[in-house]
Amino acid sequence: MEQKKKNEIDAAPKPNINISEHPMFRTMVIEDTKYRTLTTRKNEMRTKWEAPKLKELKSFIPGTIIKVAVKSGDKVESGDLLMIFEAMKMQNKVLCPFPGVIKAINVKEGERIPKGFVIAEYE
Repeated sequence: MEQKKKNEIDAAPKPNINISEHPMFRTMVIEDTKYRTLTTRKNEMRTKWEAPKLKELKSFIPGTIIKVAVKSGDKVESGDLLMIFEAMKMQNKVLCPFPGVIKAINVKEGERIPKGFVIAEYE
């Protein structure tokens, strides 16, 4: 009896659909090898990666600027205090990551800024 059910399933008409022609299939090339794979809506809607701009200093979390310790044209060394930034009730010191000259400071004391905002630019 089980053999009969299996034969009935095998004999059922199968739709003539080529799954690789599905609209959600995407071709990806990884190390010179092509892959066809299904993607998700989340994957399609993600923000595309872009190389970081080394001359820009961005906020790492939304918050408020408490104190700005430098101004445009100042020469700074690695480890110098640039500003104090309050986020989640904690005050964070923003230190200079490398030596250089400040081209622009895009924030003022007391200003609320979102994550990813360019707070300073280097020359």
